Amino acid sequence: MPSVRRLVIAALVAAVAFAPNAQAGTPPPMQRQSVQAAPGIDYWTEPSSTSVFQDSLPSKESGRAIALDAAANEEESAQIVLRSSSYVNVDGVSFSALTGNGASIAASNLSYNFVAYKYLNANTKFGNQPMYPPVRKAPGDFPDPLSNARTASVGPRTALSIWVTAAVPKGTAAGAYTGTATVTTQAGPIDVPVSVDVRAVTLPDPKDQTFETTLWNVFFGEISWAPDGQTMEQTYKYPRYSPQYWDLMDKVATQMKRHRTNTLTLPLVNMLVDGNTTVTDNSNAAGVYTFDWSRIDEVIQFMLDRGVVKRLEGFWVSADTYNWGRPQDGIREVEIIDGTGGKGARNYVNWNSAKANNFIDQFIPQLKQHLDAKGWTESLKYWMHVGDEPIGDQEEAAYRGIAQRMRSHWPDVRIGDAAFHEPTAANLSSTMSVMVPNLLNYDQNRATYDNLRAQGKDLYFYNCNIPVGNYLNRFIDQPQFNQRLTPWYAYSRGANGYLHYSMNGWLADLDATESKGDHEIVWPDVANNTIQSTIRYESLRDGIEDYEVLNLVGKRNPKLARDLAAALTQTADKYSPDTGYQARIRRIALDAAAGKPISPHLARNTTATASSAAAGHEAAKAVDGDSATSWQPSGTGAQWLQVDFGRQVQLDGLQLNWSGTAAASYNVKVSYDGARWSTAYSGGGGAFAGINGKARYVRVEFSSGVSGLNSLEVAGSPLAKQNLLGGRSYSVSPTPNNKPDSGFESTDGVLADAHDDGRTYGFGAGQGTVTIQFDLGTARIVDEVRMHAYEEYPAYRPDQVTIATSTDNVTWKQKGYLPGTPNDQSKIWYQFDFPPTTARYVRVTLNKTFTADASVMLVDEIEAYGATGPANLAAGASYTKDNAPHANYPDTGNKESTDGVIAGHHNDTFSYGYNFGVGTTGWRKVTVDLGSVQQLGRIEVHDNFDGVTKYSPDKVRISAGETLDRVTEIAATSVSSAQWFRFPVQTKARYVQVEYEKYSQGNAADWIFVDEIAAYAN
Repeated sequence: MPSVRRLVIAALVAAVAFAPNAQAGTPPPMQRQSVQAAPGIDYWTEPSSTSVFQDSLPSKESGRAIALDAAANEEESAQIVLRSSSYVNVDGVSFSALTGNGASIAASNLSYNFVAYKYLNANTKFGNQPMYPPVRKAPGDFPDPLSNARTASVGPRTALSIWVTAAVPKGTAAGAYTGTATVTTQAGPIDVPVSVDVRAVTLPDPKDQTFETTLWNVFFGEISWAPDGQTMEQTYKYPRYSPQYWDLMDKVATQMKRHRTNTLTLPLVNMLVDGNTTVTDNSNAAGVYTFDWSRIDEVIQFMLDRGVVKRLEGFWVSADTYNWGRPQDGIREVEIIDGTGGKGARNYVNWNSAKANNFIDQFIPQLKQHLDAKGWTESLKYWMHVGDEPIGDQEEAAYRGIAQRMRSHWPDVRIGDAAFHEPTAANLSSTMSVMVPNLLNYDQNRATYDNLRAQGKDLYFYNCNIPVGNYLNRFIDQPQFNQRLTPWYAYSRGANGYLHYSMNGWLADLDATESKGDHEIVWPDVANNTIQSTIRYESLRDGIEDYEVLNLVGKRNPKLARDLAAALTQTADKYSPDTGYQARIRRIALDAAAGKPISPHLARNTTATASSAAAGHEAAKAVDGDSATSWQPSGTGAQWLQVDFGRQVQLDGLQLNWSGTAAASYNVKVSYDGARWSTAYSGGGGAFAGINGKARYVRVEFSSGVSGLNSLEVAGSPLAKQNLLGGRSYSVSPTPNNKPDSGFESTDGVLADAHDDGRTYGFGAGQGTVTIQFDLGTARIVDEVRMHAYEEYPAYRPDQVTIATSTDNVTWKQKGYLPGTPNDQSKIWYQFDFPPTTARYVRVTLNKTFTADASVMLVDEIEAYGATGPANLAAGASYTKDNAPHANYPDTGNKESTDGVIAGHHNDTFSYGYNFGVGTTGWRKVTVDLGSVQQLGRIEVHDNFDGVTKYSPDKVRISAGETLDRVTEIAATSVSSAQWFRFPVQTKARYVQVEYEKYSQGNAADWIFVDEIAAYAN
């Protein structure tokens, strides 16, 4: 490091991406406890929605247990994450049975996989269009495959994620089931509590479910427009239909069933050739075909026997066959079997040629005859393709011509194709039985497709290498919830299926592919003659299961089911990225499917008022829990109903149970003070208004025509601590020059999610430094500040966020610093913890360097929470150091570890530094004198990490004692959470000794910077 205070940039460490506490249930928070598990190794838990990278650390929401919510006949997953300061072998994971209510879920229903990684040389894009937000900037290793290995190892200072899945069998009684997952390591066993809250709901088997899923694959031969059928042979080094092949296919069938992929893709021409289909001399388009259906029958029956198949999809298409070495001329060519006598071979010919007509005229009627004879035409709802992604008038004419010739032999043949070019896609969808618009063009042509859907056509959504931007898709570098939310969006729009290319296009070069992972949703495992699932495939399965839950809700209350889906997904590029909110809405759906009411019902017996009320139908009747009573207005015209919760709450949504016809339109407004209101929802005719916000008051305003409400149920939970900024005014400097501030956009409790939603304000060129200041009115105790990040486009976020507090608006103390990447579990909040401090004023300083792609900085909600815990016993305490810091990074005034000022970047002079030469190890000790013997329950040590350079200690040890000569080690960890090493302890001590240990990692990792040390009674 240079001998002056300057930034040394060695590597950019971006933040992790997503997750709810979709460990489901109500996952226990970390509760400020250490993550020490066994000597030398630490652990924590994450929901399945979190992307765990090899350098990941837990967020404040991470847990110490796995808690899942599930229906019977459903699989749900979470992650156990290990991290060690040294190399550790992991010998496996074992499970106890989960027991509860006199019943159990057998240990055999729990399984594990180690998360593996794929190197991405760049982030996903399509041409010059980027995908955003990525979970991390490439290049680097990204989590994706689920290894089938039973053992693994944890490298030094490296996170290892263990994917744990609970499969809840049919017939499992509703209730809470608990048990243990034991991770066996060379450092000792780690016991992790596991619980599953099972609802009185049973999901259908994949072959019987409502949602239909097809992932185009090459397990049975190459996709029709590809020239060679060699993916399986080149990957596994043995021929199709060999004994090894059928062993592999058995495992593939198991994975497809587990992941509810219930449509069987059949490359028909490939499989006919794989049989012994022959053709007489076809040189003059007069060949006579003898079709051999044996391979097709063999594959179908094999998958039927394994309970995989709901539908058959005949993959026979026309294409512009430029990948056969022919010109990309826009002329559709039909896949045929060709030859001069004897066994046929695949070929492509112009769609309206004599050879094409000859093939169609024999193939289509004999295909129908064979499927009819097998009973598969209707029982498996057979459908087939005509031509993938047609574009323009010429290809539309070709599509119609091929379809017409097919239907001349099979009038009611079901056809459908993926299509995204408009207006061709919409035009041809009227001819299809299975419409398959891309998410991009569906969103832009909803009415067309919805009207056709209302006529009884199937509606599948598909994505491929598009759409990018903020659209839902399934790229490796996207947040994992993207794939899960796609079926939610499908349900909200009345779609019943999903199609994707491709499941196993393994011959594609990942480095050369712009759309990362587009060709592969599973990976080969040649050594074990099987395949590897991926976290994306798991996410898709979870979304399909959620769809089936919503479908069950819809049988009871169609409006409620549709509104729950819309609470998470409004359009394909507007959805909630808050994974905690996703998990809470999912729990509401599970409870509704089980016939349970919203729980907890926040409005029950609260103070309710209304604009008017008919005699005997007062406002309180809407929140009394009695469905036989109701609020009804006494007049016509505009009306409102208001609830005062008596305290601040987290809102998840309102369920409106109408006493008559649902109101055609209404707004839901929220307020912290009952005086200033902000619109959180606008809708009409529904049963549930999804709201992810905070408030004390909720008001439903009806423009006219409301008949009344039998009940107004509110989903959410009381805030653990009061948001001291809720509803307050503030000052902003400079005045925003991009988007104006209404005066309380940062304190209204309503989250912004798009630049055009009117809920955010923005700064542009010339406003690279912004301060937002709050006056609490009187001195308060504060220990946490949060700032909501602009959700959609990360480039519009600040580059740095700094928090400071003051008692007099003159002297300020820094309380937190973060680079531009949020640090919560969902990566949409900047979270700052600090020891309790007295403050009347809170200041947020934002810094931004504007570029062509980052021309705006957008600002939304800011929160500050009142401390409810004990005081910091180490505040202002004296301490000693075993060595003097480096001269260039001194401990100014010998106070920086207990002065209450929280360091950020190592150049800010608020911390002191020690250098370790590259390739060396060492440690430094700081001993704090509390002044007298104190009962200690918690010790916290600030991790001075600036988001760029890795100047954190590799391990922190805590020792304590009543006298200096009797100091004993009581805790150690190598894992910091939300920038703090946290240690639960139970001891009496006057002296607290903190030892910072370093295992040097090279340049820009060869320093330790020491900052705040805090101690608490509990």
